[in-house]
Amino acid sequence: MRVTFAVALSLVLAAPAHGQDDPYQAAVQARIAGDPARAVRLLQPIVAADPRNADAQVQLGLAQLALNRLAPAQAAFEAALAVAPGYADARIGLARVAQRRGDRTAALRALEPVDPGNTDAAALRAQLNAPEEPKWQLDLEGSYSHLSGPQRDWQEAAAQLRYHPDERIAVGGRVEYARRFGLDDVYGELSLDGQIASGVRGYVSFGATAKPDFRPEWQIGAGVSARLHGGRYATVLTLDARQARFAIGDVQSVTPGIEQYLGERVWLTARWINLFDERGTHRMGWSLRGDAQVTGKLRLFAGYGDAPDTDEGVVVEVRSMFGGVSYDIGPRTTLRLSLAHEDRATGADRTQFGLGLGLRF
Repeated sequence: MRVTFAVALSLVLAAPAHGQDDPYQAAVQARIAGDPARAVRLLQPIVAADPRNADAQVQLGLAQLALNRLAPAQAAFEAALAVAPGYADARIGLARVAQRRGDRTAALRALEPVDPGNTDAAALRAQLNAPEEPKWQLDLEGSYSHLSGPQRDWQEAAAQLRYHPDERIAVGGRVEYARRFGLDDVYGELSLDGQIASGVRGYVSFGATAKPDFRPEWQIGAGVSARLHGGRYATVLTLDARQARFAIGDVQSVTPGIEQYLGERVWLTARWINLFDERGTHRMGWSLRGDAQVTGKLRLFAGYGDAPDTDEGVVVEVRSMFGGVSYDIGPRTTLRLSLAHEDRATGADRTQFGLGLGLRF
Protein backbone atom coordinates (compact mmCIF):
# COMPACT_ATOMS: atom_id res chain seq x y z
CA MET A 1 0.00 0.00 0.00
CA ARG A 2 2.86 2.37 0.82
CA VAL A 3 4.52 1.75 -2.57
CA THR A 4 1.23 2.20 -4.41
CA PHE A 5 0.57 5.52 -2.63
CA ALA A 6 4.08 6.80 -3.47
CA VAL A 7 3.66 5.91 -7.12
CA ALA A 8 0.25 7.59 -7.28
CA LEU A 9 1.58 10.70 -5.56
CA SER A 10 4.47 10.95 -8.01
CA LEU A 11 2.08 10.70 -10.94
CA VAL A 12 -0.12 13.46 -9.51
CA LEU A 13 2.83 15.77 -8.94
CA ALA A 14 4.24 15.06 -12.38
CA ALA A 15 0.93 15.71 -14.16
CA PRO A 16 0.56 19.34 -15.36
CA ALA A 17 -2.44 21.37 -14.25
CA HIS A 18 -5.07 21.49 -16.97
CA GLY A 19 -4.13 24.06 -19.60
CA GLN A 20 -1.00 25.33 -17.86
CA ASP A 21 1.35 23.83 -20.53
CA ASP A 22 -0.96 24.76 -23.44
CA PRO A 23 -0.12 28.31 -24.57
CA TYR A 24 -3.28 28.51 -26.70
CA GLN A 25 -5.62 27.68 -23.80
CA ALA A 26 -3.67 29.98 -21.51
CA ALA A 27 -4.05 32.78 -24.06
CA VAL A 28 -7.80 32.23 -24.36
CA GLN A 29 -8.15 32.26 -20.57
CA ALA A 30 -6.07 35.45 -20.33
CA ARG A 31 -8.22 37.21 -22.92
CA ILE A 32 -11.46 36.18 -21.23
CA ALA A 33 -10.06 37.24 -17.85
CA GLY A 34 -9.39 40.75 -19.19
CA ASP A 35 -5.66 40.50 -19.89
CA PRO A 36 -5.48 40.88 -23.70
CA ALA A 37 -1.82 41.98 -23.62
CA ARG A 38 -0.79 38.61 -22.16
CA ALA A 39 -3.01 36.84 -24.68
CA VAL A 40 -1.21 38.60 -27.53
CA ARG A 41 2.20 37.63 -26.13
CA LEU A 42 1.16 33.98 -25.94
CA LEU A 43 -0.55 33.84 -29.35
CA GLN A 44 2.05 35.60 -31.49
CA PRO A 45 4.57 32.70 -31.37
CA ILE A 46 1.75 30.27 -32.19
CA VAL A 47 0.65 32.06 -35.37
CA ALA A 48 4.27 32.71 -36.32
CA ALA A 49 4.96 28.97 -36.22
CA ASP A 50 1.67 28.09 -37.95
CA PRO A 51 -0.01 31.01 -39.79
CA ARG A 52 -2.77 28.62 -40.92
CA ASN A 53 -3.99 28.07 -37.36
CA ALA A 54 -7.33 29.82 -37.85
CA ASP A 55 -8.43 29.47 -34.22
CA ALA A 56 -5.24 31.12 -32.95
CA GLN A 57 -5.60 33.90 -35.54
CA VAL A 58 -9.15 34.65 -34.38
CA GLN A 59 -8.10 34.70 -30.73
CA LEU A 60 -5.19 37.00 -31.62
CA GLY A 61 -7.57 39.29 -33.50
CA LEU A 62 -9.94 39.47 -30.52
CA ALA A 63 -7.06 40.26 -28.15
CA GLN A 64 -5.71 42.97 -30.46
CA LEU A 65 -9.22 44.42 -30.77
CA ALA A 66 -9.50 44.57 -26.98
CA LEU A 67 -6.29 46.63 -27.01
CA ASN A 68 -7.81 48.84 -29.73
CA ARG A 69 -5.06 47.84 -32.20
CA LEU A 70 -7.34 47.82 -35.21
CA ALA A 71 -4.84 47.13 -38.02
CA PRO A 72 -3.27 44.03 -36.34
CA ALA A 73 -6.75 42.80 -35.39
CA GLN A 74 -7.95 43.11 -38.98
CA ALA A 75 -4.86 41.30 -40.28
CA ALA A 76 -5.44 38.40 -37.87
CA PHE A 77 -9.12 38.02 -38.81
CA GLU A 78 -8.29 38.14 -42.53
CA ALA A 79 -5.58 35.49 -42.02
CA ALA A 80 -8.17 33.23 -40.39
CA LEU A 81 -10.64 33.75 -43.25
CA ALA A 82 -7.94 32.97 -45.82
CA VAL A 83 -7.75 29.49 -44.26
CA ALA A 84 -11.42 29.08 -43.29
CA PRO A 85 -13.68 31.41 -45.37
CA GLY A 86 -16.77 30.38 -43.41
CA TYR A 87 -15.32 31.18 -39.97
CA ALA A 88 -18.18 33.24 -38.45
CA ASP A 89 -16.19 34.59 -35.50
CA ALA A 90 -13.57 36.00 -37.87
CA ARG A 91 -16.21 37.80 -39.93
CA ILE A 92 -17.83 39.17 -36.77
CA GLY A 93 -14.37 40.35 -35.70
CA LEU A 94 -13.88 42.19 -39.00
CA ALA A 95 -17.29 43.80 -38.53
CA ARG A 96 -16.28 45.03 -35.08
CA VAL A 97 -13.06 46.49 -36.49
CA ALA A 98 -15.10 48.41 -39.08
CA GLN A 99 -17.53 49.53 -36.37
CA ARG A 100 -14.65 50.92 -34.28
CA ARG A 101 -13.51 52.86 -37.34
CA GLY A 102 -16.98 54.34 -37.74
CA ASP A 103 -17.62 52.52 -41.05
CA ARG A 104 -21.12 51.12 -40.55
CA THR A 105 -21.48 50.06 -44.20
CA ALA A 106 -18.29 47.96 -44.12
CA ALA A 107 -19.34 46.40 -40.82
CA LEU A 108 -22.71 45.28 -42.22
CA ARG A 109 -21.02 44.01 -45.39
CA ALA A 110 -18.64 41.87 -43.30
CA LEU A 111 -21.64 40.28 -41.57
CA GLU A 112 -23.53 39.40 -44.77
CA PRO A 113 -22.16 35.82 -45.10
CA VAL A 114 -22.84 35.00 -41.43
CA ASP A 115 -25.87 32.84 -40.65
CA PRO A 116 -28.77 35.04 -39.46
CA GLY A 117 -29.25 32.58 -36.61
CA ASN A 118 -25.83 33.43 -35.15
CA THR A 119 -26.71 35.29 -31.93
CA ASP A 120 -23.52 37.37 -31.81
CA ALA A 121 -23.95 38.48 -35.42
CA ALA A 122 -27.65 39.23 -34.87
CA ALA A 123 -26.87 41.39 -31.84
CA LEU A 124 -24.20 43.29 -33.77
CA ARG A 125 -26.53 43.81 -36.76
CA ALA A 126 -29.18 45.22 -34.42
CA GLN A 127 -26.60 47.54 -32.89
CA LEU A 128 -25.39 48.72 -36.29
CA ASN A 129 -28.95 49.29 -37.53
CA ALA A 130 -29.97 51.21 -34.40
CA PRO A 131 -30.19 55.02 -34.63
CA GLU A 132 -26.70 56.49 -34.53
CA GLU A 133 -25.58 57.82 -31.19
CA PRO A 134 -25.27 61.62 -31.14
CA LYS A 135 -21.70 62.86 -31.48
CA TRP A 136 -22.28 66.44 -30.31
CA GLN A 137 -23.36 67.67 -26.90
CA LEU A 138 -24.27 71.26 -26.06
CA ASP A 139 -24.74 72.32 -22.43
CA LEU A 140 -26.18 75.71 -21.52
CA GLU A 141 -26.09 76.91 -17.92
CA GLY A 142 -27.20 79.97 -16.02
CA SER A 143 -27.27 80.91 -12.35
CA TYR A 144 -28.21 83.74 -10.05
CA SER A 145 -26.55 84.11 -6.63
CA HIS A 146 -27.86 86.22 -3.78
CA LEU A 147 -25.17 87.38 -1.32
CA SER A 148 -25.97 88.61 2.14
CA GLY A 149 -24.52 91.90 3.37
CA PRO A 150 -23.41 94.80 1.19
CA GLN A 151 -22.03 92.70 -1.70
CA ARG A 152 -23.84 92.80 -5.00
CA ASP A 153 -25.54 89.67 -6.29
CA TRP A 154 -23.72 87.47 -8.83
CA GLN A 155 -24.90 86.37 -12.27
CA GLU A 156 -23.26 83.63 -14.31
CA ALA A 157 -23.81 81.92 -17.67
CA ALA A 158 -21.88 79.25 -19.54
CA ALA A 159 -22.00 77.33 -22.82
CA GLN A 160 -20.06 74.14 -23.48
CA LEU A 161 -19.82 72.20 -26.74
CA ARG A 162 -18.29 68.71 -26.90
CA TYR A 163 -17.67 66.45 -29.86
CA HIS A 164 -17.46 62.66 -29.43
CA PRO A 165 -16.24 61.04 -32.67
CA ASP A 166 -16.50 57.74 -30.77
CA GLU A 167 -16.68 56.51 -27.19
CA ARG A 168 -12.90 56.66 -26.78
CA ILE A 169 -12.25 60.38 -27.24
CA ALA A 170 -13.92 63.79 -26.89
CA VAL A 171 -12.86 67.36 -27.59
CA GLY A 172 -14.62 70.36 -26.11
CA GLY A 173 -14.76 74.07 -25.69
CA ARG A 174 -16.37 76.12 -22.93
CA VAL A 175 -17.13 79.82 -22.47
CA GLU A 176 -18.15 81.25 -19.08
CA TYR A 177 -19.49 84.72 -18.33
CA ALA A 178 -19.52 85.91 -14.71
CA ARG A 179 -20.60 89.18 -13.14
CA ARG A 180 -19.37 89.64 -9.58
CA PHE A 181 -18.69 92.74 -7.46
CA GLY A 182 -20.06 94.84 -10.33
CA LEU A 183 -17.30 93.51 -12.62
CA ASP A 184 -17.50 91.26 -15.68
CA ASP A 185 -15.13 88.43 -16.66
CA VAL A 186 -15.27 86.10 -19.66
CA TYR A 187 -13.31 82.86 -19.38
CA GLY A 188 -12.71 80.34 -22.19
CA GLU A 189 -11.37 76.78 -21.99
CA LEU A 190 -10.43 73.98 -24.40
CA SER A 191 -10.27 70.34 -23.31
CA LEU A 192 -9.36 66.92 -24.66
CA ASP A 193 -10.21 63.67 -22.94
CA GLY A 194 -10.01 60.06 -24.00
CA GLN A 195 -9.38 56.45 -23.15
CA ILE A 196 -5.81 55.68 -22.12
CA ALA A 197 -6.32 51.96 -21.48
CA SER A 198 -9.16 49.63 -20.65
CA GLY A 199 -11.07 51.25 -17.77
CA VAL A 200 -8.71 54.25 -17.66
CA ARG A 201 -9.48 57.71 -19.04
CA GLY A 202 -7.58 60.99 -18.89
CA TYR A 203 -8.02 64.64 -19.83
CA VAL A 204 -6.06 67.86 -20.32
CA SER A 205 -7.43 71.41 -20.46
CA PHE A 206 -6.27 74.97 -20.94
CA GLY A 207 -8.23 78.13 -20.24
CA ALA A 208 -7.70 81.89 -20.06
CA THR A 209 -9.54 85.14 -19.26
CA ALA A 210 -9.26 88.35 -21.23
CA LYS A 211 -8.47 91.24 -18.83
CA PRO A 212 -9.46 89.29 -15.70
CA ASP A 213 -10.75 90.88 -12.51
CA PHE A 214 -11.43 87.75 -10.43
CA ARG A 215 -11.12 84.79 -12.83
CA PRO A 216 -7.66 83.31 -13.53
CA GLU A 217 -5.45 84.93 -16.17
CA TRP A 218 -4.76 81.37 -17.38
CA GLN A 219 -5.27 77.88 -16.08
CA ILE A 220 -4.10 74.40 -17.07
CA GLY A 221 -5.56 71.17 -15.81
CA ALA A 222 -5.12 67.43 -16.14
CA GLY A 223 -6.75 64.40 -14.63
CA VAL A 224 -7.25 60.67 -14.81
CA SER A 225 -9.92 58.19 -13.74
CA ALA A 226 -9.48 54.44 -13.33
CA ARG A 227 -12.29 51.92 -12.93
CA LEU A 228 -11.00 49.28 -10.53
CA HIS A 229 -13.82 46.88 -11.32
CA GLY A 230 -17.20 46.98 -13.02
CA GLY A 231 -20.59 45.57 -12.09
CA ARG A 232 -23.26 46.84 -9.73
CA TYR A 233 -20.71 47.87 -7.10
CA ALA A 234 -18.11 49.45 -9.36
CA THR A 235 -15.32 51.57 -7.88
CA VAL A 236 -13.67 54.42 -9.77
CA LEU A 237 -10.62 56.34 -8.55
CA THR A 238 -10.03 59.90 -9.82
CA LEU A 239 -7.23 62.45 -9.65
CA ASP A 240 -7.41 66.08 -10.83
CA ALA A 241 -4.69 68.75 -10.78
CA ARG A 242 -4.74 72.43 -11.77
CA GLN A 243 -2.28 75.29 -12.00
CA ALA A 244 -3.83 78.78 -12.18
CA ARG A 245 -2.43 82.29 -12.37
CA PHE A 246 -4.56 84.89 -10.56
CA ALA A 247 -3.87 88.57 -9.97
CA ILE A 248 -2.81 87.61 -6.43
CA GLY A 249 -0.34 84.98 -7.69
CA ASP A 250 -0.21 81.30 -8.60
CA VAL A 251 -2.61 78.79 -7.06
CA GLN A 252 -2.33 75.00 -7.43
CA SER A 253 -4.78 72.27 -6.56
CA VAL A 254 -4.54 68.48 -6.36
CA THR A 255 -7.76 66.54 -5.79
CA PRO A 256 -7.93 62.75 -5.38
CA GLY A 257 -11.39 61.25 -5.36
CA ILE A 258 -13.42 58.06 -5.40
CA GLU A 259 -16.77 57.11 -6.94
CA GLN A 260 -18.43 54.14 -5.29
CA TYR A 261 -21.55 52.58 -6.78
CA LEU A 262 -24.01 51.10 -4.31
CA GLY A 263 -26.03 49.34 -6.97
CA GLU A 264 -27.20 50.19 -10.45
CA ARG A 265 -28.96 53.41 -9.44
CA VAL A 266 -27.07 54.93 -6.49
CA TRP A 267 -23.48 56.14 -6.20
CA LEU A 268 -21.37 58.33 -3.92
CA THR A 269 -18.51 60.66 -4.89
CA ALA A 270 -15.94 61.78 -2.31
CA ARG A 271 -13.14 64.24 -3.04
CA TRP A 272 -10.14 65.33 -0.96
CA ILE A 273 -9.29 68.89 -2.01
CA ASN A 274 -5.70 70.11 -1.58
CA LEU A 275 -5.01 73.74 -2.51
CA PHE A 276 -1.75 75.66 -2.38
CA ASP A 277 -2.44 79.41 -2.27
CA GLU A 278 -0.36 82.32 -3.58
CA ARG A 279 1.96 82.06 -0.55
CA GLY A 280 2.43 78.33 -0.98
CA THR A 281 0.31 77.58 2.09
CA HIS A 282 -1.30 74.14 1.94
CA ARG A 283 -5.05 74.22 2.58
CA MET A 284 -7.25 71.14 2.64
CA GLY A 285 -10.92 70.39 2.36
CA TRP A 286 -13.37 67.78 1.21
CA SER A 287 -16.70 67.25 -0.49
CA LEU A 288 -19.21 64.40 -0.56
CA ARG A 289 -21.97 63.97 -3.12
CA GLY A 290 -24.67 61.36 -3.59
CA ASP A 291 -26.59 60.62 -6.80
CA ALA A 292 -29.72 58.51 -7.20
CA GLN A 293 -31.20 57.50 -10.56
CA VAL A 294 -34.81 57.41 -9.37
CA THR A 295 -36.21 56.45 -12.79
CA GLY A 296 -34.79 56.12 -16.27
CA LYS A 297 -35.35 59.86 -16.76
CA LEU A 298 -35.08 61.35 -13.27
CA ARG A 299 -31.87 61.72 -11.26
CA LEU A 300 -31.50 63.45 -7.88
CA PHE A 301 -28.25 64.63 -6.31
CA ALA A 302 -27.18 66.31 -3.06
CA GLY A 303 -23.96 66.98 -1.24
CA TYR A 304 -21.90 68.89 1.28
CA GLY A 305 -18.44 70.43 1.09
CA ASP A 306 -15.95 72.18 3.34
CA ALA A 307 -13.00 73.34 1.24
CA PRO A 308 -11.02 76.37 0.02
CA ASP A 309 -12.39 78.14 -3.06
CA THR A 310 -11.16 80.79 -5.55
CA ASP A 311 -14.48 82.16 -6.85
CA GLU A 312 -13.69 85.62 -5.45
CA GLY A 313 -10.25 85.77 -7.07
CA VAL A 314 -8.62 84.99 -3.72
CA VAL A 315 -8.53 81.80 -1.69
CA VAL A 316 -11.51 81.69 0.69
CA GLU A 317 -12.72 78.92 3.00
CA VAL A 318 -16.25 77.85 2.05
CA ARG A 319 -18.78 75.46 3.57
CA SER A 320 -21.51 74.52 1.13
CA MET A 321 -24.66 72.46 0.83
CA PHE A 322 -26.14 71.73 -2.58
CA GLY A 323 -28.70 69.62 -4.34
CA GLY A 324 -30.67 69.37 -7.51
CA VAL A 325 -32.50 67.35 -10.09
CA SER A 326 -31.76 66.23 -13.64
CA TYR A 327 -34.66 65.19 -15.88
CA ASP A 328 -34.65 63.89 -19.45
CA ILE A 329 -37.50 65.77 -21.11
CA GLY A 330 -36.72 63.96 -24.38
CA PRO A 331 -34.40 61.25 -25.70
CA ARG A 332 -31.71 63.86 -26.38
CA THR A 333 -32.66 66.74 -24.08
CA THR A 334 -31.94 67.06 -20.36
CA LEU A 335 -33.12 69.77 -17.97
CA ARG A 336 -31.18 70.45 -14.75
CA LEU A 337 -32.18 72.50 -11.70
CA SER A 338 -29.95 73.13 -8.69
CA LEU A 339 -29.85 75.02 -5.41
CA ALA A 340 -26.76 75.69 -3.29
CA HIS A 341 -26.03 77.60 -0.10
CA GLU A 342 -22.53 78.66 0.92
CA ASP A 343 -21.16 80.00 4.19
CA ARG A 344 -18.09 81.96 3.07
CA ALA A 345 -15.20 83.04 5.31
CA THR A 346 -15.52 86.58 3.97
CA GLY A 347 -18.69 86.89 6.03
CA ALA A 348 -21.21 86.84 3.17
CA ASP A 349 -23.52 83.89 2.72
CA ARG A 350 -24.29 82.95 -0.86
CA THR A 351 -27.44 81.26 -2.15
CA GLN A 352 -27.29 80.14 -5.77
CA PHE A 353 -30.14 79.10 -8.07
CA GLY A 354 -29.00 77.24 -11.19
CA LEU A 355 -30.69 76.18 -14.44
CA GLY A 356 -29.14 74.04 -17.14
CA LEU A 357 -30.11 72.49 -20.46
CA GLY A 358 -28.27 69.65 -22.22
CA LEU A 359 -28.77 68.91 -25.92
CA ARG A 360 -27.32 65.93 -27.81
CA PHE A 361 -27.32 65.85 -31.59
